[in-house]
Amino acid sequence: MRILIIEDEEYAAQQLESLIRDLVELPEFAGVIDNVEDAVEFLATKPRIDLMFLDINLSDGLSFEIFRNMKVDIPVIFTTAYDQYAIRAFELNSIDYLLKPIRKEKLQQALDKYLRLENRNTLEQVSKLLVAQPNYKRNFLVPYKDKLIPVNVNEFAWFELNGGVVKGMRLDKSMLIMEEKSLEELSDVLDPGQFYRANRQYLVSRPAIQEVSYYFNSRLYLKINPATGEKVLVSKAKAGDFKQWMNGY
Repeated sequence: MRILIIEDEEYAAQQLESLIRDLVELPEFAGVIDNVEDAVEFLATKPRIDLMFLDINLSDGLSFEIFRNMKVDIPVIFTTAYDQYAIRAFELNSIDYLLKPIRKEKLQQALDKYLRLENRNTLEQVSKLLVAQPNYKRNFLVPYKDKLIPVNVNEFAWFELNGGVVKGMRLDKSMLIMEEKSLEELSDVLDPGQFYRANRQYLVSRPAIQEVSYYFNSRLYLKINPATGEKVLVSKAKAGDFKQWMNGY
């Protein structure tokens, strides 16, 4: 189970992680995020997360703001020291609502509820997979001057969102204007094993990443070839997920 914790109190996050390790066999943690802004940025890249524990009061506001900024499909268990937000939490189709300090038995009940829902969803997903396998985009027909150019997906090193326009850089260093209106649109049709949403601005291919360096504030700096106009940085919250992706998971 791959778990994301969004919590602005370091001790509370550590305690929650410890309780989860006691109750879940070999849990995998995607990291801890402590504010709404970073959470929105991280979730916008569509990371592989099975379950999210979300504190309601974060350092820069209420975590409900995350849902106002984007659609969240990840199952959520809310955590808070206050009970006045319970109705709002359940309106967002959360799995459960845990009051701090979190008791082990209450956490177990929430996890059991998640597993029951997940098992039901898994059966539905298996049925769908038996009908149709993922069919990722292999080619683009890109407008160029007064022509349409066929371009194979493997020719692209990276895509960027610049001034509201999506552009694609090919390995031969030629830049093309894409018809897609957003990087989210591209992410939905490209193989996630080949392309990674590094941040809001860049979607990069695995072969284009030449080197990964540690950067200020625990972020990662990606050296890309062909080079990008701006530094491609992976946030601290997303660094673990990116390294696992690079390792082939």
